[in-house]
Amino acid sequence: MATTPFNPKYRPIRTYTDSIMGRVDEYALRHFKSDGMGAQATFLRNNARPNMKREYGIKLFRTPREAFAAFQRQKIAADAGLAPPVRRMVKVTIMHKRFADIMWGYQPCLAYGIGKIEVPYTMDGETDVARIERAPSSDEFGGFDAGVRRMFIALVQLSITGTQIGDRPLGTKYKRRAPRMTQDLHCENLGFWRKRPVVIDFGSHLVGECG
Repeated sequence: MATTPFNPKYRPIRTYTDSIMGRVDEYALRHFKSDGMGAQATFLRNNARPNMKREYGIKLFRTPREAFAAFQRQKIAADAGLAPPVRRMVKVTIMHKRFADIMWGYQPCLAYGIGKIEVPYTMDGETDVARIERAPSSDEFGGFDAGVRRMFIALVQLSITGTQIGDRPLGTKYKRRAPRMTQDLHCENLGFWRKRPVVIDFGSHLVGECG
């Protein structure tokens, strides 16, 4: 079935290769309007539509280390079917009258149904692993219990060893005892991709790097 071609709102002025981050699309913008902001990142929809594999938004961070760490985490999860796909890293220069502001990020596909599912928490605000590992009742997680449970169990098994540490200098990698991507899984950080529950926020809170 024919679909309308992707027409991104923002287009890169060039693509280059960074020795650590790989291929990077560079943008030069005079202004932009955020389509969403979190504790760590700013999101630009970039005319991308949810559930479309070849359409990408832009997720921006203040530092390249934060952006690259999140990019690598999401790519690992996406390869396992636990996140929307990602394309490549980006560098965005926002040009003001007397100065320029530089942000770093990457291009993720868009999930849908954000805010409709959530991993259960304990009274202390921690992920309730014991409750998840129990055989769930038919409505324990608002009707999405089986899919959320499968997603969490698969997520626990993923390793981010060898990836960027988000609060360390660029190029600093997790070696042994890397944290798992199992924190901060509240409803606004979860959605659906191709009818499967997925994680959409791969910032520092997911692995408990910083408060």
